[in-house]
Amino acid sequence: MRLLSIIIPVYNEADNIKPLCEEISHYVKTDYEIFFIDDGSTDGTFHAINEQSLRDHRVKCISFSRNFGHQNALMCGMEHANGEQIILMDGDLQHPPSVIPLLLSRLDEGYDLVNTRRNKTAEIGFIKKSLAGIFYAFINFISDVPVKPNVSDFKAFNRKVLDSVLQFKERDLFLRGIFSWIGFRSIIIPFEAPARIHGKTKYSFNKMLLLALKGTTSFSFKPLRVALLLGSIVSLAAFSFGIYAVITYYRGNTVPGWTSLIIAVMFLGGIQLLSIGLIGEYIASLFSESKRRPLYLVKDVINTVI
Repeated sequence: MRLLSIIIPVYNEADNIKPLCEEISHYVKTDYEIFFIDDGSTDGTFHAINEQSLRDHRVKCISFSRNFGHQNALMCGMEHANGEQIILMDGDLQHPPSVIPLLLSRLDEGYDLVNTRRNKTAEIGFIKKSLAGIFYAFINFISDVPVKPNVSDFKAFNRKVLDSVLQFKERDLFLRGIFSWIGFRSIIIPFEAPARIHGKTKYSFNKMLLLALKGTTSFSFKPLRVALLLGSIVSLAAFSFGIYAVITYYRGNTVPGWTSLIIAVMFLGGIQLLSIGLIGEYIASLFSESKRRPLYLVKDVINTVI
């Protein structure tokens, strides 16, 4: 029987560890390991995982020295997964374990990668939905690699896909873009995310914005091209206005133009600052890559050797 590795990044999810393990045990009938990645939790998450590991040897954990981020935690789990089939899911029970058998059945049908799309999330507010819609619209506008809306990190894939993802040595990880970029035979299945039982979401607006910026600089030069296009348009307009100003001057029709001057200066200054900011993001990404710092540091482990 093939081993299934279930990779679950967690951050301050102590109350969800036991019910999550029980749900997985109820729905998954194949041989499996649950690989928790404790992303620097400050509550009793690691202790809760340790208690579960005493009851079930299939429960494993790598605990980080601090919070390194969801994407880094996922990569850590994939680097240490032992299974021929791998599942990524969150630890808040909003990725229901009841969907796992369907994911595995699609892999058995010959698909290499099975993505999931949330049809709806219970008790999610209008603002959160709107922000998510803006996020996906923005990332697909500026990226050369399409990222399908509401396709979550809840997915299943085989070892072939895992080995391909592990070839990426980037520091600023955007795994949704990577999974879209690598290709392979894939399918998307819908699911409905239940409301959280314990805790609160860890993906704030700021984190969504940072993730969008990572996707921008990792998979596209389009923002730089847009900045170049805007610069060209503004330069053409400024050149045309210069010709008009010279003609007006020699005709003797010049009048005080404080308002138009301020508007032109502010507009040109804004375009310049935007372009410099975009270039700065790419330079910052290059700087981060050049330092080659580790993606994470390990503080403790349970039932595994690293």
